Amino acid sequence: MNKQTEQHTYSLRLTVGTHSARHVRRVIHALCADWAVPDPVPDDLALGVTELLSNVVRHVPGARAEVRLRHDPDAGVVHAEVTDGGPQLADRTPELTDPYAENGRGLAIVAAVAAKWGVQPLAPPGGKTVWFECATGLADVPQEPLARADPSE
Repeated sequence: MNKQTEQHTYSLRLTVGTHSARHVRRVIHALCADWAVPDPVPDDLALGVTELLSNVVRHVPGARAEVRLRHDPDAGVVHAEVTDGGPQLADRTPELTDPYAENGRGLAIVAAVAAKWGVQPLAPPGGKTVWFECATGLADVPQEPLARADPSE
């Protein structure tokens, strides 16, 4: 028997500003509560998304972005994406070269909270989507029926 559970999705387009991180954190926590996503996943999602949004503020003219979240209970993951029109692609191998630097930790933080992550360049006029997934630990694993013993044995 293969159980098919409804996926939950959310999308938000915004111009990232000084209060955006606080607003987005609240939205993520409210959605995760509605979707019954267990702790610490809401905190990890909020941290990862706000780190990506801080990169939008620093590197994208106009600071416009779209945040998308998708909860797939069957797979046991919440998938997060931040899409922007900035020409600079994220480094796929984030390293902390200077432990005392005031910036440059965003993607390393995303990599630390995510089960997996990546960068998808967009077709012209350009931009990118940085995505990551957090495991909920609640994957709905299809259950096979128990084998019944043959009563003639």
